[in-house]
Amino acid sequence: MLKLLCGKDPMELGLKTCEGWNITMFLDHLGSCEKCSKSQGTLIEKLNSIIGGQTEDD
Repeated sequence: MLKLLCGKDPMELGLKTCEGWNITMFLDHLGSCEKCSKSQGTLIEKLNSIIGGQTEDD
């Protein structure tokens, strides 16, 4: 499970639903949340691994 640095629940924010992750809302949150924006790269990497994306190292 991806934990946001701000401590908010991704489901309550609408970032994650029973159908999966809303990438647009996730990126909007990273851009607007002061705490999460500081670790934007790490959070995006974690989300990529959750949804099956590959990193440059793969």
